[in-house]
Amino acid sequence: MFRSLVVLALSAGSAVAQPGKSDDPAKKYPDFATVTKGAKQTEGLFSLYLKDDHLYAEILPHQFERPYLFAAAIAKGAGVGGTTLLGDESWVLYFKKGVDKVYLCRKNTRFRAKSGTPAGKATDTTYSDSVLLALPIKTLNPMKASTVIDLNQIFFSDFAQLGIGALDSSRTTWHKVKEFKRNAELEVAATFTGRGAAGGDDVIDDRGVSLVLHYSLIEMPEPGYTPRLADDRVGHFISVVKDFNAAESNETAFVRYVNRWRLERADGSAWKPGAKLQPPKKKIVFWIENSVPDEFRAAVREGILEWNKAFEKIGFRNAIEVRQQEDEDFDPEDVTYATFRWVTNEQSFAIGPSRVNPLTGEIFDADVLFDASMVRFEKLNFRVLRNSKGQMFEPASEIEAGRRGWFLPSDPLSRLRGGRNDRVDPDAVELDANLARRLKSLRYGYCQCASFKTSELALAVMARSVADGTKGGFKIPEELLQQAVKETVMHEIGHTLGLRHNFKASTMLPNDKLHDTALTANGLVGSVMDYNPANIAPKGTKQGYYFTPTIGPYDYWAIEYAYSPGATEDELKKIASRAAEPNLSYGTDEDLFTTADPLVNQWDLGNDPLAFARDRIAVTRELMPKLADTVVESGEGYQRTRTAFQRLLGQYGNAAALAGRFVGGEAMYRDHKGDKDARDPFVPVSAAKQRDALKYLQEAVLTDKPFDFPPELLRKLAADRWMHWGNENTFRRVDFDLNGRVLAVQQVALRALFNPATLKRIQENALKAAKGDKPLTLAEVFRASTDSIFADLAGDGAKSSVIRRNLQRAYLTRLSAMVLGPKADSFAVPVTADARSLARMHLKDVAKKVDAALKNGKLDDTNRAHLEEVKEQIAKVLAASMTVGEF
Repeated sequence: MFRSLVVLALSAGSAVAQPGKSDDPAKKYPDFATVTKGAKQTEGLFSLYLKDDHLYAEILPHQFERPYLFAAAIAKGAGVGGTTLLGDESWVLYFKKGVDKVYLCRKNTRFRAKSGTPAGKATDTTYSDSVLLALPIKTLNPMKASTVIDLNQIFFSDFAQLGIGALDSSRTTWHKVKEFKRNAELEVAATFTGRGAAGGDDVIDDRGVSLVLHYSLIEMPEPGYTPRLADDRVGHFISVVKDFNAAESNETAFVRYVNRWRLERADGSAWKPGAKLQPPKKKIVFWIENSVPDEFRAAVREGILEWNKAFEKIGFRNAIEVRQQEDEDFDPEDVTYATFRWVTNEQSFAIGPSRVNPLTGEIFDADVLFDASMVRFEKLNFRVLRNSKGQMFEPASEIEAGRRGWFLPSDPLSRLRGGRNDRVDPDAVELDANLARRLKSLRYGYCQCASFKTSELALAVMARSVADGTKGGFKIPEELLQQAVKETVMHEIGHTLGLRHNFKASTMLPNDKLHDTALTANGLVGSVMDYNPANIAPKGTKQGYYFTPTIGPYDYWAIEYAYSPGATEDELKKIASRAAEPNLSYGTDEDLFTTADPLVNQWDLGNDPLAFARDRIAVTRELMPKLADTVVESGEGYQRTRTAFQRLLGQYGNAAALAGRFVGGEAMYRDHKGDKDARDPFVPVSAAKQRDALKYLQEAVLTDKPFDFPPELLRKLAADRWMHWGNENTFRRVDFDLNGRVLAVQQVALRALFNPATLKRIQENALKAAKGDKPLTLAEVFRASTDSIFADLAGDGAKSSVIRRNLQRAYLTRLSAMVLGPKADSFAVPVTADARSLARMHLKDVAKKVDAALKNGKLDDTNRAHLEEVKEQIAKVLAASMTVGEF
């Protein structure tokens, strides 16, 4: 999550009209000595005076019109300590002095044009500054010709726009005031009341919510930094302005700068291949805070320093330095310290926020937050979401849920604002209607790399325990835990260096080479910026690295583009033109949500996600019979068996999500015309691969055969029976809803196959298919699904299971919806006309099979009742479709 920045300029300039002048202004205010008498004074960026819980700031004449960056964060409290504020907004503020007041104004920063040009005049006319606050002048200091204001009037308000209620000034105090030469670090212990204060859970009291808010006033970085234009072939966070002069010669007015640190060779020279390594003029120094447990400090250090390998390739020696905090006293929020911090808030996350000059893209500070819950994975945590009705549900596939944006928060602070982080509908045909709004969180670096590693760690430990014949609880391999921490650190440090996610990087190696340690010592994946799962060896294969031991070739490439000293525009284009190289594959967050590329996934590994899915199911089936003995120690209850079983069942859902991605899929590329080996932007998945994936779904998901679990295991799926605050499962089902959970897994496949976008793309991809390739057709998808789901009717239909009957009902519901069309108030998108016709035909086909089965005297009452209901439902749908004017 990136900290947004506000640039402050203390200006006596011309943006705001001034009241009339006074002949003797000093006589209008209390004496300076009187106002500051007894105050605790600090010196640094400003002269500050803390008196009677008021903090006065003395502004010197030369400080007016000097820009200052502003950053805000929640330092402590309410389970959101470490959260950065203001989203992806970048403000430029300046103070303007009137006769009796100082005006705090917001300056337009998103739009610009060169002064004196027609575009510049038009921009000045179109976009204006805004006055945010009018601050009374408290006193003047004639000895320094300075002006004194009360900072309470800024920071004892909801200045950072948290939106969690009204700040109660009677319960708000200054928590910390520290100053440095280049920055002032201010903390306010604030209590908010109102709509956001009511929650009644473990961190929110109905009478208010208390937070420690951290504000930074920062001197602008020194001049001399050269912004670097971004390229869409390489994934960096960017700072964007709209330059109307640029629009005169380019197809867009947007100017996009790479977010990067100012890193220059010691002699100031540009780097050329073969040049000797040099240290940078100023290193990037990360401090490991003493909150990091001793046993993980080595892994943290190694994870940070791995990135020096990429910098060495472009001429830097020891570009990054790591120091361990011992007796040093510093604030992690202090911009002069880049820190790695250990926090505990039970959310199992790690984030790498940075502070960036919004005008140039220069990174000047970064802090990594690592939640300790990731390494306390023995709970086998599973994710709970809320559907559109506010009801809790557990996603059947975390891969599907991640790709559909269900885990994205609409707002990091929504819980404190009285809302929910996730309002999703697991049965929605299309993406969540609010996805566009939720995607905004990605622009300020929302990251869940560590959140899901709890599940991956637990799965790896279970697999290792079964392989070793361990009984009675987890035996955690030390190398597994250390590798997981190191890889997560590499990922978050990558964010602090300016790199975005790359969800295509996990496809670098063939699946059968993932445990070849001679090969994978140089990396399991193309980039550590992917969400990489645990690399679990299939039965009969010697375990290799659980997680990648080093950064990948894409990471080297992204660093080369952003940090090559003195690179010209032509040199940068040459670097980016390598995009088609196999190991440099790139697909980021928006590609995950808005493309159909089956290689852009979270939590897959190897160049064939379908093979990965098969391997994971094989591991799952190996674990199931021995699950209770593996995860429960003597003397414990069986509650852990339930969460472990649910975790394993989720592997079936993940497999369905990965396989379904191939049907109607098309690869997405960012290559530019003229790049070496450039590919078309969209290339359909081969028909053979699509049919392979469809067959897998028939055999492994759209049937009841894989879900025949041992009865002795199902009897041990005990529920958590504690009732107290913080335990949200108390009033949920005690018995395990196996049939419902299996259906949820099967719905993953149905959503993938019959999403209107998928059906439309199957037809359109036929027009893009390579010569000689026999495209997959809609008819094949419908036929494969019907034949698999109603396979029992091919016999006598007498042995249909509950699982199969539930699947048949779900399938018929989808076919019926296609025939009848979406409801008027629905967000669902209608299917293509051919898909509707095929759905109608298959309803008739099923009806004929049902008629034949009903004539069979071997049916029991349950199966006969089911088939009679199916027959009646189909008849009503077919009749209704002809009366609503569809044709």
